[in-house]
Amino acid sequence: MVASKETREKIRNFIGGFASGAASTLAGHPFDTLKVRLQTEGSTGRFRGLVHCFTTTVKEEGFFALYKGVTPPLLGMSVINSCMFGAMNIVKSKIHPDKSTPISLGEIMISGAITGWIVSFVACPIETVKSKLQVQYTGVKLYKGPIDCIKKIGIRGLYKALIPTGFQRNSLYAYFGCYELAQRYLRKEDGSMTLGRSFIAGGIAGTGFWLTNFPFDVIRSRIMTMPYNESPPRYRGMVDCAKHIYKVEGLKGFWKGFTPCLLRTFPANGATFVAYECVMKFFPM
Repeated sequence: MVASKETREKIRNFIGGFASGAASTLAGHPFDTLKVRLQTEGSTGRFRGLVHCFTTTVKEEGFFALYKGVTPPLLGMSVINSCMFGAMNIVKSKIHPDKSTPISLGEIMISGAITGWIVSFVACPIETVKSKLQVQYTGVKLYKGPIDCIKKIGIRGLYKALIPTGFQRNSLYAYFGCYELAQRYLRKEDGSMTLGRSFIAGGIAGTGFWLTNFPFDVIRSRIMTMPYNESPPRYRGMVDCAKHIYKVEGLKGFWKGFTPCLLRTFPANGATFVAYECVMKFFPM
């Protein structure tokens, strides 16, 4: 039995998303490790800034410490991006069912926002495990690896940061909106996009995504990296965490780790869309 064109398109989007997740992780994980460490330590922590965090990490733990926790996102980001591109395609088809007319930028952004909340249910547990492993320094370690981490924190622990993750992923409206805008300006006269132009458009999309959600990312990182056996818990929820950050660090606390995040954005998100577009070209309809 031959699959319908619509089914083939969905499968194609999921494959493209899977490849893009792996490419994004390999390109951007070291910057992500620095970002998470700076976010969770805060302004009063062990690192004086990005360069100090990088040199201290490499000196005390070796270069490959920058790839701590890479296994969950290498597999997980492939799954997350697979769900993201697949869900985005489905949501767009529901919001704009008439394929004879082009989808508007507004419809793309609405689709992105809805997709963000859907993907959060997949992203939250994967990124919780990743973050907990990333902030394990030299000395006593709470978790021996991803499986041990999952066993110790349980389902409830995996989803403790679901609400801030939802608000953070909601910015997929900016992600796909910026990518669409960039494409419109970067397309060649014949309407095609080279891989180089896709890389630039992906970098612009990633920048738009992080600029619109970073405070929520800081909050979810703090909640995700709380010790599972801490009693009482450091934060009672998203609002309590936000109040604590503001009280101790002020507004600048919500932007801790933004520099490595921006440095990571172009290579990681550029690689995301290059990998995705390669799959789209390799598996034509």
